[in-house]
Amino acid sequence: MAQRIKGFDGLRAIAFLLVFVSHKFVMPVTDRFGSLAVWIFFVLSGFLITRILAGQRSKVEMGQTSRNDALLGFYRSRVFRILPPYYALLAVLAVLAACGLYDLNSAGRQWANVLFYSNIYIERHGWQGDLGHLWSLAVEQQYYLLFAPLVLFLPRHALPGVCVAMLIVSVVGNISFIAAGRPLVTFDVNSIVNIGLFGLGGLAGLFVDRPLPRWLLNDVAMVAVFALILSAPLVLANPGFLEISRPAVGILVACLLVQISQQQVSAVVKMLDLAPIRWIGVISYAAYLFHPVIHSNSILAFFDLPVPAEHRWTVAIDFMLTIAFAAASWVFLEQPMIRFGQRLKMARPDSSRLPQKADAKG
Repeated sequence: MAQRIKGFDGLRAIAFLLVFVSHKFVMPVTDRFGSLAVWIFFVLSGFLITRILAGQRSKVEMGQTSRNDALLGFYRSRVFRILPPYYALLAVLAVLAACGLYDLNSAGRQWANVLFYSNIYIERHGWQGDLGHLWSLAVEQQYYLLFAPLVLFLPRHALPGVCVAMLIVSVVGNISFIAAGRPLVTFDVNSIVNIGLFGLGGLAGLFVDRPLPRWLLNDVAMVAVFALILSAPLVLANPGFLEISRPAVGILVACLLVQISQQQVSAVVKMLDLAPIRWIGVISYAAYLFHPVIHSNSILAFFDLPVPAEHRWTVAIDFMLTIAFAAASWVFLEQPMIRFGQRLKMARPDSSRLPQKADAKG
């Protein structure tokens, strides 16, 4: 399960590029493509995280580890993967704010960012500043807190039911929010409406080894599914796009992930796995974090350098700076922290050899 699935990094790269465009060329249609990209991230995360946790659950049942050690190990890996660049960004912005070079907005919003409940804060108080995109990280951390204990403490055969339950909760919550006339921001950032995407990804991850019908296992079918995914923001405008298209898009993305997984030698996967695309996917987490706060026009003006008159050129510089900073983050911060977390795991006394009779019965 730890083996890299070719094509997934390329899909991450495409999702990041859609988000980047949505933030740099602000229009209703690009905004919808940005939401679509975040949904892709959520389904992909559900796919991978569910497979990781299911693997740990199998080790629990075989007596190779305990539930508590498995849960601790999962959270440790998430801490060393997610938190270093996240808090590095917040620290740098805090220093800039102290120098009068950046506006961090209200104290309430700052605490929401620090404690990963910015989606809740945004739903109640609206969007503020450049850091609105952190809502998706908040949703993801809330998913980890809910889902990991369920997977590790419930019987393994219950995992598909947990994923289905997440989808049902999401659909029912969405319908109730529509009936209540909730504002559009609810359908963007609320954890309840988004949790079903993780559930769909989880179902795809659990059943990825079951062969799809042959008519879905070819390059034409993969391109068709991806085209259907990309068509949703073009066919539906807000508010309908956010309110009703999420489950259908999630199903299509889940199908695409299974197609990619089962067709590792296809032409589409080879294109997604081209080195430049794959590299953007590898550094896409930091690129996603950094890109909204990188404004090359302000940077150039601060150093008394000429600012391009056309917006497209400043966007191009924004992109190059985003990739450069994200690459530096990956090489000098993220990879070392991931390796440090792995060393901590290896250095920890091994309690996995102890009998786990109670766990094995789960």
